[in-house]
Amino acid sequence: MKATKGCTAADSLRVGFLGVGKMGGAILASLISGKAIKAKNAYICDASSARVKELSTKYRVRASDVAEVTRECDVVFLGVKPQDLALVIDSIPDENYSKPLFISIAAGRKMEWLEARMPKARIIRVMPNLAVSVGLGMSGYCGGARVRKMDLNLAAKLLNCTGKAALVSEDQLDAVTALSGSGPAFISYALMAMINGGIELGLEENIATEFAIQTMLGTATVLSEEYENVEDFIKAVTSSKGTTEAGLSVLDKSAFSNTMKRALVAAARRSKELSKLS
Repeated sequence: MKATKGCTAADSLRVGFLGVGKMGGAILASLISGKAIKAKNAYICDASSARVKELSTKYRVRASDVAEVTRECDVVFLGVKPQDLALVIDSIPDENYSKPLFISIAAGRKMEWLEARMPKARIIRVMPNLAVSVGLGMSGYCGGARVRKMDLNLAAKLLNCTGKAALVSEDQLDAVTALSGSGPAFISYALMAMINGGIELGLEENIATEFAIQTMLGTATVLSEEYENVEDFIKAVTSSKGTTEAGLSVLDKSAFSNTMKRALVAAARRSKELSKLS
């Protein structure tokens, strides 16, 4: 599931965005920089005219409206907040539901909810994370009842240009939301604790931050490219009676592992709760 560097799609593929906030804008940027789509074939629409102007100027994409995006594009990302999604869907002309493949990144809005409001539409749900902005995202996706195999293949190609993507069942998306959607904040929380620990050991804040971030980046890269099992990597780093073993003994005696599990459970529970909101 490694990202395809310099991945390309059909020259004529037109991709639109209804909502280009933080996540929608990150996906747009990644698709353009990864050459999955041509800037001239990207259409954007957002309630914020300032945001549209910013991105259309920066990437030379087309500022548009709901009707044009859903009429002209082959793929349309639904990137508005979950509480605003019904209003946006209601503004789509009825005749435009059946043309594009819709990809919803709205957390908590289940397929049943989406398909009931978008008759004849082919819909894919995606839970990405913010690392899509640098082409290192992790996205879980699932298809609706009207989605074809070619639709899933196209979605996978686009999402893999923003990092990695995995096809999951819809009932697994709450877990995906907790692990990879909220996960970057949890990892950063642990990283912040390491930085503070480095400062207490005498390092200047900027030095501690640089060492901690580079260590995290290097660790993730080695794990991704050279190890299939995280436990094997830990064993490789740890020597008998060494410094790593001394530190791990503290972690083993702490509540760290259980606390992280509880954080994931809480995030997944909240994802389920959001799906029940009207």
